[in-house]
Amino acid sequence: MPFEAADQTVQYEGRPSVHVDRSRDALLTEFGKATLTDRYLMPGESFQDLFARVASYYADKDDPDHAQRLYDYISKLWFMPATPVLSNGGTERGLPISCFLNEANDTLEGIVGLWNENVWLAAKGGGIGSYWGNLRSIGEKVGGNGKTSGIVPFIRVMDSLTLAISQGSLRRGSAACYLPIDHPEVEEFIEIRRPTGGDPNRKALNLHHGILISDAFMRAVENDEDWALLSPKDKSVQKTISARSLWIRMLTARIETGEPYMIFKDTVNNARPEQQKLAGLEVKTSNLCAEITLPTGIDHHGKARTAVCCLSSLNVEKFQEWESHPQFIEDVMRFLDNVIQDFIDRAPDEM
Repeated sequence: MPFEAADQTVQYEGRPSVHVDRSRDALLTEFGKATLTDRYLMPGESFQDLFARVASYYADKDDPDHAQRLYDYISKLWFMPATPVLSNGGTERGLPISCFLNEANDTLEGIVGLWNENVWLAAKGGGIGSYWGNLRSIGEKVGGNGKTSGIVPFIRVMDSLTLAISQGSLRRGSAACYLPIDHPEVEEFIEIRRPTGGDPNRKALNLHHGILISDAFMRAVENDEDWALLSPKDKSVQKTISARSLWIRMLTARIETGEPYMIFKDTVNNARPEQQKLAGLEVKTSNLCAEITLPTGIDHHGKARTAVCCLSSLNVEKFQEWESHPQFIEDVMRFLDNVIQDFIDRAPDEM
């Protein structure tokens, strides 16, 4: 590993050196120490060496003070980088991005392309959120005389592929699938993680899943109206059901299984940054935890867009310690900028 580690100094090769304070181990809980030891430490590395490695590697290269401040922030538990940053930063065992958002197109080439991309994303340490709402539902016409098999068989393949991928021995791949509330297969999709009832060959027990809910649907629930399920291809009505019954079905599944996630897509898209609206970008999906809202699909340059989630967490419990440090937020944002640049520089072309 390209580090120099003196008793009180850690330096990544070609990066600023960081002076460590090993007494700060006392700030860590026993559970925290066990987690760091089990998942994050490199051979021969201590807790403070880990924090210094990440700070040295992702600080501005020409700013040793930035590196030192980052180390101090992390070691004092003011903020904590996400798992891929801690485990992979300054190493060769993976990439530093937490999760990726993409979508499947309604062609065999598009579906297989999504599978291939997701395999590489999972193998490099990223969680995945994929939108499947572009695919026609089961029984719709395809080609001359054929009919589609719907989304479930393709989601099951994604389920198996994701489970098979190990992320640098730290954890298995993990993914979530999202569908809009007006997709003709939404009823079956709601139940896709329920282990009982229905065809076991049409379940995806290892995937997470979420529903994109529109304002129009919620108004239909409020007024106890019918709800039309529409073909993604031509928006023709495939089926009409009770909006309130569908809502109750979704709530029941959440009570019993904890999912599906619910994303209120109109609220999210109304709150998009203005430049995303002007570029015609739309939020259609989210990530494993349903907290990321970034656009996917074809962008204004005509290219397929995969959203990238670069994460770290501020520790609000320590707010009174860091609120008087005006550089704190800026330093963390510069840190995240450098994480993104590292991903751009090191990501393989297959991704």
